[in-house]
Amino acid sequence: MSPRHYRRLSASIVVATCLMGIGTGSPVHASLQRGQGLLGRPSPPQPQQKPGLDYFAGTWRFSWTGRESALTAGPRRGTATFTRTADTLAMKIEGTVDGGSAYQETGTLSWNEERKALSVRERLAAGAEISGVGDWSSPIAINMTIEPVTLKGQTARLRRFYSILSASSFSIAEELSMDGGPFVRLGKGDFIRQP
Repeated sequence: MSPRHYRRLSASIVVATCLMGIGTGSPVHASLQRGQGLLGRPSPPQPQQKPGLDYFAGTWRFSWTGRESALTAGPRRGTATFTRTADTLAMKIEGTVDGGSAYQETGTLSWNEERKALSVRERLAAGAEISGVGDWSSPIAINMTIEPVTLKGQTARLRRFYSILSASSFSIAEELSMDGGPFVRLGKGDFIRQP
């Protein structure tokens, strides 16, 4: 074993031994319980947004990078407005795609508090209508699966991963599978809340 590998192994053993020795009555354990790191410094705050429709209500500016597909346009930017209606949010997305042509989508969001589930129904700019349900049991992420859609004889499956970054920022990453093939990265949108 080379001296470099020996030093790495020794350091790993020391860290593991130290962590195993942190009992519930130790000062280090008490420090970690108070939200402090191993060196006594405060841990950075984690976003803890309350899941539900109120998070999305309002207007968001977005920028989307990614490729064009049978379901979606390529790179685009604009605004997404979510307006409260009874127990849902009406969604209207307006903007432009690279090259300057207009881009518009509409839909609704609904929320099931008991199941911690966010449901979406959308009419995409390309004309396809999609619907899906996302698990929002974590305050920092929503994993959503969209029902399969048939377009020009092909079956498209879309997955969305929402990252709830703060009260004024979230992102969406999309993956697409065509005709049962592997899911591939489609694009990513960054959303910033507008005053």
